[in-house]
Formats: sequence, C-alpha cells, structure tokens
Amino acid sequence: MDDISFSLKARLALESAGFDYTRSLGQNFIFDEDLLNKIARAGGAGERVNVLEVGVGAGMLTHSLLSCGSRVLAIELDKGLQPVLRRLFGDDDKLTLLFADALKADIDTLSRGTFEGEEYVVCANLPYYITSDFIPKMLLLDNPPSQMTLMLQKEAAQRLLSSCGEPSWGAVPALVRFCTDGEILFDVSRECFTPSPHVDSCVVRLVRKRHPLASRDEIKPFARFIKAAFSQRRKTLPNCLNAAYGISKMRTAEILQSLGISPAVRGEELELDELKRAFDLLKGDL
Repeated sequence: MDDISFSLKARLALESAGFDYTRSLGQNFIFDEDLLNKIARAGGAGERVNVLEVGVGAGMLTHSLLSCGSRVLAIELDKGLQPVLRRLFGDDDKLTLLFADALKADIDTLSRGTFEGEEYVVCANLPYYITSDFIPKMLLLDNPPSQMTLMLQKEAAQRLLSSCGEPSWGAVPALVRFCTDGEILFDVSRECFTPSPHVDSCVVRLVRKRHPLASRDEIKPFARFIKAAFSQRRKTLPNCLNAAYGISKMRTAEILQSLGISPAVRGEELELDELKRAFDLLKGDL
C-alpha cells in the first residue's frame, strides 16, 4: 500500500478493525493531510523537536508530526484503536505510543523518560471534553511544555483567551494568561471532521512565558489562589478567601484597601496583576 495516501491507509485500517466512533470520547477525526501538516508546522514540529500528542485517533496528526522529523510521545485513551495504530506505524523508533488516560497519566515522568529531560511541545487535536482539565494540568506540571498547539472548539478557545471584564473571564483563562501568551491561529470548519461535530473549531497556540509574574515555586500556590478567588462568582473576594483558606474577611479587606481596591470587589473584577499583588501580601496567610 506504499503508493496510496496515508489518509486512505488510515481509513482502510479503521474499516479493517471494525472501528466505531464513540461520541463520548470526542472522536471526531480529520483526514485532510494538508490541514494536518499545517497544524504540525504551526505546532513547531521538526527535526530534534519533541512532541506530546494527546488524542491520537487514527494517527493522522501523528503521521504529520513524524514526517516533520519529530520524536513523538502519543497518548490515546481508546484501546480499540490499538490494532489500527500498530498497523499504521509498526515499530517506528521515533514514536512512543501509550494507551492511557492523559488526565490521570504522570506526564512529568513520561515526558522526562521519553524525551530524556529535553524540552518538548504539545500538538494535539484535543478531545474537547478534556479541554478545561487538560490545559491547567499541563500548565502546572513541574516540567511543562514550552508551547501547546491545540485544536479546540471555537467557543471554548474564545473563552480560554478571554480577558478581565468579559463574561467568560474566570480561573482557567486567568491561569492561561498568567502562564502563557495565547492566540488563535486559524479556524477549522466542522466539515473537516469525520463524523462532523455540531460546532466549528480553531487551532490555538499557547506559548509558555519565560518571565511570568511569579517565580516557578509560586505558580502552583498562585493557581490555587486564582481558583479560590473565582470559586463563588457572586461573592466578594474576602468571602471567597475565607471559604477557601479560613483567612478572616477583615484581614483580606485590609490588604485590598492597602492596594486601593474596594473590599467589596469580586474576584472576577480584578485584573491578573491585581490578583497577584493581593496574593503577594496574603501568601503568608494561605
């Protein structure tokens, strides 16, 4: 079958394995090789570039990443795809294929072991139902990727990259803005997928900030502080921090007043730098 396209090979392998798409696993595959090559290039794939892929599906993006010369650690939840992917990739020495739940997997250990401690990027047609859990997990790793290039539901991407003052501003967008510089690269029509989903998609790139507002040791504590600040959207920040940490409302109110911020402020009303200044003055109480 060397004289046919990889996309046809993938379709034939799926058919041969009797594969059925599972909606609950977010299985919407792309077979457009030009589009997948574009995503791989946007994700930084190339010689001596280490790539983590999550949600391998029929291996179409995997093939594009490998074709660019990258070393790939690919994680797929559905073990029913194992015969498909083994047939397509055999024992390719640049591919490490793991059947596991990426949300439960020890990505730090896996990435260090596979990539020998070298820097890596994430490039994935991410199953949409794990977006809000997967991205924070990756940002808070001890060994986080230098960038993530992800296919996301378009509305989810817009929420993810929202700013203070917008209705969708919340703990995850604040964490994303704190840790990365993000942008939407291009849109992808629902018609590009098999089966076609009910929403359009886009490709997002999140580049890790080399000089974030906080030190590496502060990132996880500050992430917890952000989550606490947004935990009860209709309540004031002193109330939220009291519920999360047991800090007296008076103590938080005094800190906010010292920063020129009303004690009646809600967490979602604060800019990221304001949250960080409040954190700096309160971290001894957390």
